[in-house]
Amino acid sequence: MDHFGALGAFVQAAQTRSFTEAGRRTGVSSSAVGKAVARLEEELGVRLFHRSTRAITLTSEGSLFLERCHRIFAEYEVAKRELTQAAGKP
Repeated sequence: MDHFGALGAFVQAAQTRSFTEAGRRTGVSSSAVGKAVARLEEELGVRLFHRSTRAITLTSEGSLFLERCHRIFAEYEVAKRELTQAAGKP
């Protein structure tokens, strides 16, 4: 999974509070979501989720990172829209 895909997996896991549901929504296994999040945590040097046998919840660092991820995806959508509009003009 690439960095952008890992961010998407993280956002889905944060929104659903479940690696399993995040996997369903992204079309990958819950294990792949968990590994993507673990790689992000290792790369960032912080825990993004508190994990228990029944649920996951965001840490304070995870909440901050989620806000930033929302901005990243919003900027991506703006850039995509701008390029699509520019391609349609002669």
